[in-house]
Amino acid sequence: MINKNIIGLFKKTKVFLIGDIMLDRYVFGKVNRISPEGPVPIFLANNMKDMLGGSGNVLSNLVSLGTDAFYLSLIGNDNNGVRIKKLLKKLNFKNYKLILDPTRKTTVKTRYISNSQQIIRIDEENTENIVGKIENELIRKIDTFIKKKDVVIISDYNKGVITKRVSEYIIKKANSLKIPVIIDPKKKDFNIYKNATLITPNQLEASEVTQMKLKNNIDTDACGKLIIKKYNIDRVLITRGEKGLSLISKKSSIHSPTTSKEVFDVSGAGDTVLAVIASCLTNKIEEKKILDLANKAAGKVIAKIGTSTISIEELIGDNLNLQKNKILDIKSLCQQIKKDKNKGLKIGFTNGCFDILHYGHIHCIEKSKQNCDKLIVALNSNKSVKLLKGKNRPINDELYRAMVLASLQSCDYVTIFNQKTPLKTIMEIKPDLITKGGDYKNKKIVGESEIKKWGGKVIKLKFVEGLSSSKLISKLEK
Repeated sequence: MINKNIIGLFKKTKVFLIGDIMLDRYVFGKVNRISPEGPVPIFLANNMKDMLGGSGNVLSNLVSLGTDAFYLSLIGNDNNGVRIKKLLKKLNFKNYKLILDPTRKTTVKTRYISNSQQIIRIDEENTENIVGKIENELIRKIDTFIKKKDVVIISDYNKGVITKRVSEYIIKKANSLKIPVIIDPKKKDFNIYKNATLITPNQLEASEVTQMKLKNNIDTDACGKLIIKKYNIDRVLITRGEKGLSLISKKSSIHSPTTSKEVFDVSGAGDTVLAVIASCLTNKIEEKKILDLANKAAGKVIAKIGTSTISIEELIGDNLNLQKNKILDIKSLCQQIKKDKNKGLKIGFTNGCFDILHYGHIHCIEKSKQNCDKLIVALNSNKSVKLLKGKNRPINDELYRAMVLASLQSCDYVTIFNQKTPLKTIMEIKPDLITKGGDYKNKKIVGESEIKKWGGKVIKLKFVEGLSSSKLISKLEK
């Protein structure tokens, strides 16, 4: 586990970030039928969410990680630029400057999402380089922002802000001040990134710039060393998707494989990696540990919908804290579920006493999770169990049972209810799905008629014969 002193280190780290900002817009809805006008799906929009994208997502991650960030970018004189300003204010972040360019439109990427899947993306943008007048203003601001910083990040999305002149000026200035420069490149010509400290291309970008195929670690090493030699860069971090991260220098290479994750959205995962690397680089953390943290962060954000951030608590939190964070009272759970629904996530619900957890329970919970994005497990309280099972039950206290459930990867949230049935909880949460074991084959499931009112459904799962807490307890008593 990484020492929790890292929180203090991150707070002391002064980061100067410059790059292309954009508005990431997500429209959530459903496709239920095909248009009679032509063979195209009809998308019924439910809600919309705007997020900071491009270098703005790097900034969101830096703020979430607790660093002392300073930010410089450019927007157009339009409504989308105004929207970006409002989103920046919501970060409770003051150390930024957005230069207004009336000749350009603010970059917007609109994604249409149905059942956690992106259907289409619509882009609005100008990709031409900024004009000399704006370039001069940008450089003047760079001189102000770069002083007394621990690290500089150039987040180049190739939307015109990071010109050859701007890039070379930042690198030269930072080198003269002995400040490391980290660059996330999008241009195919890496000459403008010469003499940087660290560059973070993805596998495709690294392959294109070197004309090499990266099939394995050996190929990746050779590719990274070629970039280092050709462009006089200290280190290269190649992001390799499911193969993880590779950090290459002249003398060594470190490969950090990722763990298998269910991917909802890779948007912005590279931004998260960039923010974590920059936050760690100047704090004398071992390179292997830095890669492990970056991999962990990327794994968490790809399991979320949309450009997402990683908090310092998520990054270094131990399993016990993560379990506790999953156990929510009904008020906190409703607030969290509202956020999840706004992201277009499908909410599942199952319930039980789970007094002695056995394979039948695990099977039910795992199958339930396969049918939704976020699974709530509602747990009968001690009082509720006694009402159902008698005065000698439960065997295990409600908190212990909740902690065991929260340790399961397939369980996203646990809430405890006092009533004999979870109907009140279901009515407050309004899940999209209720699941119940096959032992309820001929019984009415609580919430079955109510859930239909808001368009939800019930799934009866296959029952694992011969397993129940009551039978196990009876055997133990004998």
